Amino acid sequence: MSGTLPISVLLLARGEGERLERLIPTLRFAREVVVVWDPAGDAATRAIAERLGASVFVRALDGFGPQRQYALARCREPWVLWLDADEQLDAAATRAIAERVVADGPAAGYTLARHGHFLGRRIRFCGWQGERVLRLFRRERARFDDAPVHERVIVDGALGRLDGAIEHHSYATWSDCTDKLQRYAAAGAERARRAGRRAGPADVALRPPLRFLRMYLLQLGVLDGAHGLLLCGLAAAQVFLKYGALWAMGSGGGARR
Repeated sequence: MSGTLPISVLLLARGEGERLERLIPTLRFAREVVVVWDPAGDAATRAIAERLGASVFVRALDGFGPQRQYALARCREPWVLWLDADEQLDAAATRAIAERVVADGPAAGYTLARHGHFLGRRIRFCGWQGERVLRLFRRERARFDDAPVHERVIVDGALGRLDGAIEHHSYATWSDCTDKLQRYAAAGAERARRAGRRAGPADVALRPPLRFLRMYLLQLGVLDGAHGLLLCGLAAAQVFLKYGALWAMGSGGGARR
């Protein structure tokens, strides 16, 4: 990369070649793009990242937290911008990042609004409203936790807020939805088991409908129309699979480590 801002963009990839093809050219402002590629994915993704000028490292995925920490250790610039392959900055966010990094203010990190998209439509409710995520931070004052999914970056110091937003297209197709539902449910159950939590019939029976009602009614998912209904239903199904798996583990029907 040949950008002017002292930023390393941190990306993980497995089979996101088409998404990287769209994303990396929008990151020309950064001096470096670091991609950690999971070899379980297709080789075309790695080739695309290399062709677009990214620094590509190869590591098998053993959890998103450890994978991002590995990527962070390979970033060289003083600031790091963490994005996913299915995310893009809007114009206002790009301007705000340039202004803040150049100004080099006292904050150790900055949060941005994130707008979630589901099957091609922006979701404005369902509990997604008002979401802010910590994505720009000083490299030497940050680390990732070791969570297998839904990992966090932990920053030592004060946080600021940036204008603009990250547009998140995580659920572009129905297969994206069902794939992530199963993966996140399995990872959530394993994480709960390791934390010593257990589940029973009441969890399996009650938690899924309660999740649906919270998102659809209390968090106004009904105002997102058919897309809101589908999203809330998928969230409830994920809860069902998570607690079903956790119950099976406690009953001797699941793998233990």
